[in-house]
Amino acid sequence: MPKKAVLEIVNFDNSAISVELPNFEKKPYLDVQLAPGQVLLPSTKENPIKLEVPIIFTPRIIKKYAETIKFDFNGLYTIDVNVNGEGIPMQLELVDPDQALVDFGIVSVGGDVTKTVSLVNKSKKPVTFTLAPSNADQFKKCNLALTPDKEVTLKPREVIPIEIRYAPKQRMPPFDIDLMLNIKDNESRQLIQMQGVSHGIEMKLMDAVVAFGSVVRNSRLTKILQLANFGDVKAQYKWDSKAYSKYFTITPEQGYVNPNSTLDLEVTFHPTVADSDIRFNQVKCEIKGGDPLNVTLMGKSVE
Repeated sequence: MPKKAVLEIVNFDNSAISVELPNFEKKPYLDVQLAPGQVLLPSTKENPIKLEVPIIFTPRIIKKYAETIKFDFNGLYTIDVNVNGEGIPMQLELVDPDQALVDFGIVSVGGDVTKTVSLVNKSKKPVTFTLAPSNADQFKKCNLALTPDKEVTLKPREVIPIEIRYAPKQRMPPFDIDLMLNIKDNESRQLIQMQGVSHGIEMKLMDAVVAFGSVVRNSRLTKILQLANFGDVKAQYKWDSKAYSKYFTITPEQGYVNPNSTLDLEVTFHPTVADSDIRFNQVKCEIKGGDPLNVTLMGKSVE
């Protein structure tokens, strides 16, 4: 992680002076940003003209560093500037390493589960970082949420809780997303692996209309209406029989449909009067834990 210090030079002489670094060579861990041919004009204590020289220290290994930088003024005299620093290990890690895998397991649609892990800074210095999913679009699609979701600075030995919330709104296949730790001006690495799946109900009537055509009054005709469960859990249904029972019967009127299976419902038309248009629009079938379904029943009764 680079660290910058600024060296200020002020010329209190009566004439301009040149400032050079005749013997300095940029190193992998040290850089002095002074442009060649730099000239510093005279100034007063009341109105100083400052030359700011950034010195960038980027330790590559864990050790103490010591360097001497020679500044040359007008080619006549030099001033030595000592630069000291230390490379220390970055120790931003989970309090419990076993929490590197956050598994929500199976969460039903409409459920809301929050998992908490703790992050500790074991470094000697404060560390600034952000947390972000490896795949932001998938993270959002899975209805996941993260706290904190902004830049954080953690002091030495300070601990911060990280909350990950999973609140699926629809059935979701199994997901596997990494939570990345992005350290400011430094590395980006995986911190947590998040897994989960959302199971729910997905019911469908295979026909939107059951039409019987012409049926003789006081007789009966039965057709099959299929109710399919494409979901992952057993689903309970119940028909609103009061809406159609005068001329139609659906059997069974209520019950369960196992996941990934289809139930054959018997729909019977039993007209008691002659009528050229017997119709019940949008007859409702209530699904426990899911959206209701609708079907239109229609037929013609003749003498």
